[in-house]
Amino acid sequence: MTIALVPCMPEVGLGAALERFELDIQGEEYCVIDIVDEQNASIVLSKLPEFPLEIRPERARQFVAAWRERNNIQGQPYGVHDQQREV
Repeated sequence: MTIALVPCMPEVGLGAALERFELDIQGEEYCVIDIVDEQNASIVLSKLPEFPLEIRPERARQFVAAWRERNNIQGQPYGVHDQQREV
């Protein structure tokens, strides 16, 4: 599911996200990944929202791809909701 511009995309990590991925499993939110720019991204686990983790954007995209692949292989219901902000 792709949602183009979402005007009220709240910040959860390093700043205003250009890309956001909300990952869930069996309807329960697992984490939010924000890609802020070419060099900065963050991941916020739903169970630990007060501790956003800084990661590289390439690694963040790899995590999203691995999330999709693992859940497809295991046949688990999951979701990846992505949003992009226009600059």
